[in-house]
Amino acid sequence: MGTIFKNRNIQFGTKVKVPKAYVWSVLMYSSECWTISTEMEKHLLAVKMWFLRRIFRISWTQKKTNEEVLRLTDTDRSLLRLLRKRQMEFFGHVNKHNGLEKRETGMHSLLRFINTQKKSLSKLDIFRQTADREA
Repeated sequence: MGTIFKNRNIQFGTKVKVPKAYVWSVLMYSSECWTISTEMEKHLLAVKMWFLRRIFRISWTQKKTNEEVLRLTDTDRSLLRLLRKRQMEFFGHVNKHNGLEKRETGMHSLLRFINTQKKSLSKLDIFRQTADREA
């Protein structure tokens, strides 16, 4: 991929689409079930920024912030938004088919996908909204 990024005959728009087609699709495979921590979010954003800096030849010595790079490259943090969207769609699918586990988790058990989704959805009051819609 380095040869594609370094090739001056390829337009920047095409170079931006290459990681989107080849890297993000592989990276996001089965991401619906991931438990996303803030640290993982930082790593996902970092890998996207790494690709953008390589494509547009923005060196770390230029001291550009991530926000400046996103503005210069006319992109956004769509990777995290896509990940959250996929998780919400999957959670809706599981919730629709009553696939949620009914038992409580123990104090020392592993953090599970369902618990993290419930926690993030409780802020949005999704359960009440879906119950109103079904009634």
